[in-house]
Formats: sequence, C-alpha cells, structure tokens
Amino acid sequence: MIKQIFFDQVKPAYGCTEPIAIALSAAVGKQYAKGNLKKIETHIDKNTYKNGLVVNIPGTNIYGLEYAAALGFLCGKSDLGLEVLKYIDYTCIKKAEEIAKRVFITLLNDNELNIKTRIVSDNNVEVNIKGKHDNIVSIKVNSEEIFNKPYNNSESLLEKIKQLTLDDILDYIENPDQEVLDYVNKTIEMNLNIANVGINTPGNFSNAAINNYVKLVSAAVDARMSGILKPVMTVAGSGNQGLSCVLPIAACINDYSMTLILKATLLSILVTIYIKSYTGLLSPICGAGIVAAAGSAAGLTYLKGGSKKQIKKAINDTLGTLFGLTCDGAKRGCALKAATGTMVALQTSELALNNIDVPCGNGIVAENVEETIRRVGKLTQSVKKFDEDVLDYIGKC
Repeated sequence: MIKQIFFDQVKPAYGCTEPIAIALSAAVGKQYAKGNLKKIETHIDKNTYKNGLVVNIPGTNIYGLEYAAALGFLCGKSDLGLEVLKYIDYTCIKKAEEIAKRVFITLLNDNELNIKTRIVSDNNVEVNIKGKHDNIVSIKVNSEEIFNKPYNNSESLLEKIKQLTLDDILDYIENPDQEVLDYVNKTIEMNLNIANVGINTPGNFSNAAINNYVKLVSAAVDARMSGILKPVMTVAGSGNQGLSCVLPIAACINDYSMTLILKATLLSILVTIYIKSYTGLLSPICGAGIVAAAGSAAGLTYLKGGSKKQIKKAINDTLGTLFGLTCDGAKRGCALKAATGTMVALQTSELALNNIDVPCGNGIVAENVEETIRRVGKLTQSVKKFDEDVLDYIGKC
C-alpha cells in the first residue's frame, strides 16, 4: 500500500497547485466547449482562493485566479495534469488578458478542495475537481453528465495511510521498491534544478541564506512562487512541501552514499504525507513550514544514523515547536516560512541524536509521536476560522 500512496501523492507540477488546478479544470472543459466563449464561472473553496490570490502563475509575472482559468482555457494541456501550463507562451499570455475579463470567481462554503468551473459558449460545460488538485470527479455538457467518478474522502489513499504506523513506514524504508527509489531520485533532481535557478536569481531570498540547507529550500520556494517555468515534484498536493521535505536531505548529497540519501528522502516524503493525512491537504497551518519540516527532521535523523526512537523524537519536537505557524496564502514569503521550518528541523534532529527532547506534556507534545500528530490534526481543524478572516488582508498593503 505504501507504494500506491507514494505514487498517488508525489507528482510533478508547474506552479502553485491551487491556480494550476483551476487552469486544469478550464483546460478539461475546453475540450467539450463549442463556438465562441462567453464567460467562465469558477466556484472554489476558500483555501484554493487563499492560495491563488497573489502567487505568480508559472511562466508569467502576473497573478490572479481569473488569469489561471483564462490560461488554462487558452493553452492548457489537460492530459498533462498538474503540468497543464507547461507550454505557456507570450502569445497565450497576451490573449489571456482579454479572456480574464470574462472569468468570474466566487467562493464556495467548503472546507476541502473543491473547484467547479462552468464554461459558457454555444454550449455549457461543467467540470468539478474535488479532494485532490487533479481529481476530476464530474464533467457535464449541457447538464448531461458524461463523466462521473464519485469522490469519497474516507476511501482516498491519503486517508488510508492512517492505517499505518510510523514503524510501518520505517520498516518499509529499509527495503523499499526499486521503482519508488528511482522516482525519489527523479524528485531530488527536479527539485534541485529549480533551487539552482533560484540561487542564481538576483533578489532571491536565498541570496541571504545562513547555510546551504536554508539556501536550497528558500531558493526553490521563492523561484516557484515567483513564477519560474520549471517543474517541481509536489508532495501531498504541495510543491512547497515537496521542496521543503526533499532539499534539506539533498543538501547532504556529497556527504553520504546515494542509497542512504534516497532512503532518507523517501522517509521525509512519507512522514510528510502521513502528517498531511491528519491536517488535510489544504489547511490554516503552513505545510512547508511545519509538516515538511517534521518530515525533513525525520529524514536528517535517519541519514545520520538515528534510531527509530530518535527519529520519532525529532518529528515530535518539530511539531511541538512549529505548530501555530499559519498559512496566509501562497506567495514569495513562503520561502521564509519554509526556511524557518528547515532551521528547526536541523535543530530538532541534532537534539534527537543527542537524546535531548521536549518533555511529554509540554504544550501539545505527547509521549507517543502518533498521538502528537493526531493532536496536530485536531487543533488544525479548530483554527479553521483563520482561513476566512485572513482573506480580508491578503493582497492589501
């Protein structure tokens, strides 16, 4: 089951996955639209809205959910999934300026990822993406359903990882499928590629990084949020999480065997996915700064010869330290939150390796790390109102 979960939750994407999911819905709908476009109506959950307000669309210096839908409609390749805007170009961008005026965004009263796009031309096409950024559950043409894949969160692979324990994951790391390790290698290469672009970009946050771990993470996240047209391997629906749980391990690539690097990276990825199953794909807490940091703390501890107990302590202490770091939308500043998480992960890993940890009962920290993760999940739900209130401030100076 771990192999299935891994391939379900680790996928390449161009750009921030929320506006990309909107672009994908429009690209899918265009296949069935006939005649001249009159308008596009896109109804989205508040988290998708929050993460799409001020993040640059890949290959452009513009942002806006209206543009995401327009670009998806004009030049999106629906068969590429989250790489839908891979072939965006100047001509498409210019045409999108006009199409965007005919895109209308409204909010749904929904706490989980939900995108409903309606394309009005000589016919009406409706596309619904739900639960996961590339999970198309329904396509209707003139109200006739031509595709239907009922969505049930409790049956999703992300939800099924809860059936496992961290010991199950740690045991798998010792004897993983070769196909999985090969994909982890591809993940490292892809995410290092965009990091190197960021490092060589004037004004990138990495230009002032205090160590190589932070340099790689902040470089990559800043480049991605700034609209660099490079793919990133996402983890649990987020490119920033993918960067933040992979690159701290990749920073050690010259110091350890490649086999150990791959296994440590895989552990970081799987721990990130495991925790996200409790917090939800989209949430009011920062996935890159908290969840991926816990993953990278686990991976770094494993890399340096830590025991199962020490790995669990590193996860525990990271969550106990960072919980409360909020997600106020996707943007360049995410690079600093991811960098903060990386710094804490380095510290908690070293503490764990020296058998120093946050005592049980200090704040939310439990003796059993799985209980701490459950507490993080519950507390994440309790601060849902943040997602509504923060919309009053995003994009407003």
